[in-house]
Amino acid sequence: MSLPYWISETLAGVPAALWMIAGIGLPWALALLPRRDWRYRVEALTLAVFVGAAWLTVWMFILGTAGAAASASLLTAPAILPGTAAIAAVGAGIAWWRWRRSRPAEAAERGVLGREEWLLIALIGAALAVRWLIIAYWPFTAYDALWVYGYEARLYASTGLIPQSIGYYPQYLPLQYAYQQIVTGGINDHVARAGLWFLHTAGIGAVYVLGRRLFDRRIGVFAAAIWALYPHVGEWSRAGDLEILQSSLFTLAAVYLLLAWMGEKPRRWYAALAGLMLGIGLWTKPTMGAFVWGLALLAVIELVRVRFHIRAAWPRGQVALIALLAAVPLGGLWYVRNLLLGHAPVDFPPGFWLTLAARSGAEFGWPLLAVGAYLAYAFFGPFARHPKLPATLAGIALVAAGVLPSILNPHRLGPLEWALLAAGSLVLAVTLGRHARLEWNESQRSDAARLGWTLALALPYFITWFYSYSYHYRLSFAVVPLLILPTAVIIGRWSANWRPGPLGRAVTAAVIVLLALPGVVSAVFDVNEGWDYWLTDQLPDDTARYTSGNRALMSVVYGLQVWLDEHPGETLDVVAPGVLRLPFFFPDQHIRVDDAPTTLEALDGVEYFVYGMPETAGAYGAVPPADNAVFGALGRHDLARLAWGADDGIFRYDVYELALDKRFSEPFLNLPAPGNVEIGGVARYLGMDVGGLEFWPGRRLIMHLYWEPLQPAGADFSVFVHLVCPESGQVATWDGPIAQSDLGWYSTRVWQPGEFISDERVVALPEGAPLAGEACEMVIGIYDSQTNERLPITLDGQPIGDQISIENRFRLLPAQPD
Repeated sequence: MSLPYWISETLAGVPAALWMIAGIGLPWALALLPRRDWRYRVEALTLAVFVGAAWLTVWMFILGTAGAAASASLLTAPAILPGTAAIAAVGAGIAWWRWRRSRPAEAAERGVLGREEWLLIALIGAALAVRWLIIAYWPFTAYDALWVYGYEARLYASTGLIPQSIGYYPQYLPLQYAYQQIVTGGINDHVARAGLWFLHTAGIGAVYVLGRRLFDRRIGVFAAAIWALYPHVGEWSRAGDLEILQSSLFTLAAVYLLLAWMGEKPRRWYAALAGLMLGIGLWTKPTMGAFVWGLALLAVIELVRVRFHIRAAWPRGQVALIALLAAVPLGGLWYVRNLLLGHAPVDFPPGFWLTLAARSGAEFGWPLLAVGAYLAYAFFGPFARHPKLPATLAGIALVAAGVLPSILNPHRLGPLEWALLAAGSLVLAVTLGRHARLEWNESQRSDAARLGWTLALALPYFITWFYSYSYHYRLSFAVVPLLILPTAVIIGRWSANWRPGPLGRAVTAAVIVLLALPGVVSAVFDVNEGWDYWLTDQLPDDTARYTSGNRALMSVVYGLQVWLDEHPGETLDVVAPGVLRLPFFFPDQHIRVDDAPTTLEALDGVEYFVYGMPETAGAYGAVPPADNAVFGALGRHDLARLAWGADDGIFRYDVYELALDKRFSEPFLNLPAPGNVEIGGVARYLGMDVGGLEFWPGRRLIMHLYWEPLQPAGADFSVFVHLVCPESGQVATWDGPIAQSDLGWYSTRVWQPGEFISDERVVALPEGAPLAGEACEMVIGIYDSQTNERLPITLDGQPIGDQISIENRFRLLPAQPD
């Protein structure tokens, strides 16, 4: 029985991932770790994943950048693999030299794991097994993965270089995806994503290292379990974007910085390692820069702690300085490159997204969990005395009154809710602080100090997320491991002294499993397909999986693929402003999504224009409709045809087939003008056609007015069209801009001499119009839409006023004739 294609293709990419981790990363992890830390095997393996990927992607960046400068394809397996072998050899040499020159590392303490620790490790293993299957099953489908990381990887693998036009996010993840496909030999999402599971697993390892190195192994297991079994982490594990990866690097940078901050030796070495992790984080995503703000806060707290005595603050100030300097080479690489090529060094989200930040009580979930865990510990733990119950209950009530309304009915916290939350927090801080001073021993004070520095490091990022980016939970991931740590420490310390009997152990195990189960299976659920899709044939191939959740987008992809199939060997030229995911499916075609053209010359040679909602409107921003010839042309049926479109309830795409050269073709006129009709020196009226000369109630006629520009117009003019009957006077008006459509109109401000304009209008009698009339005439003219001033008209050079009759044979009927 053969394996499903998605498993086979994922397994085909595993050797490349293992070379990155074990071949490149492990020698360098041993070279970088202090010799005595080699005993921490999980730490060494975790570091191997991220350092191996860093060396690999830096080498690929050098090749890809040089290739772009020389117009040569250097991102190839014969160039990548020997270079990485040389890098690995250098790391192995350094590690061997250090091994020979130093005493054997002490073995890490190997106390017996507790039953609950074994259970948590087993649950983490079960979650990782599920996530491997789900990561392997899905191709790239998440918005950002299609837009940036997956697309760029396909582009680099196809071209063998990093085009100089690429800006935006750094390249740590896209180059890993490209590497997988380049060395495995073909564009394939499952091959590209084969390393994703290893990155995810190493992220859990990073959280374990956080608890292990700052506290002990038990705390490490608890912290790793809370993170790994957090359902949102499971849900996002398959996405293939930056948030979980960034959290791993933020966590490792925090580990080494805090070790150095606490005075662990070798202090400067740990500071440099923290800087290296910070640099890799900045090589991943610019928001890693918020770590610097956390470091600055630590420095300020230290200055206050030593009462601004510079010499006393210098040891920790030196740690901060070394970390920052160590981060610069790798951390600044991409941003300097962008500046040199004329790109913005950093691209921030449009301001629109900041308006969506939730700022509700739900965003305080992790701090509230930690407070709840400590309250339980304080009242039911090993203390001789407990906090004052009335004050504690008052603080809990105030905090609950502050956060619960916005949790139950989502909204931003209001002034009263903030006041209640602040008052309750103050009451709890005073009450629990008094209890801590009386009851804590030295070990507990040490734990609290380490947690305090950890939370201070996370605070600036958390505040930034809360106020600006709390429209999605995943954007908080960077500091969630640090926010988890207090809860892990409290549970770990408290449970270390539990000695339940058989029944108590069974109940404890059952509770742990029930709490963990959502996190174990959360990766499986898909909002569009439910739970059982991977066991059925409802998504038989990647085409169906791309379509799931991206139905409107994939309708565009299918249609464009038809054109490519019908035009083998030709390059497809498409303009799709803001439709950022489209190039993923056509990395070797000319799909323009980053510019928003407003002139028709910018569309020369373009086959299709894709209008996407909401993306395209956002891409054009505040461009006035009267200055946008492109939107005006889309409303002209002689220049643009709505070929197909789709709406999936979230996105809508309309695909227009363009024939812009037709604007220079003189139209065939059924009813030509009575002579040379010029209006205001702006346009020449050429003639018209209409679908009939009789009107009755409910009848709609299609009418075309044809114009020839005489010179560029400085204003936005409109056309008036009036139906006038001898007996009843003016009975209908159809005034408005030229070639008006849902997207805009073909403004006279964008007219060009030499083109011909077809102005299509739907004309029908208004309600209440007379139902009888003979020899009715159609009268037209042009007026300024701002002032309503009409332009003068000449016929064969002679002034005739400001309107002209273009047809006088219309009839009004009471009903449709038999």
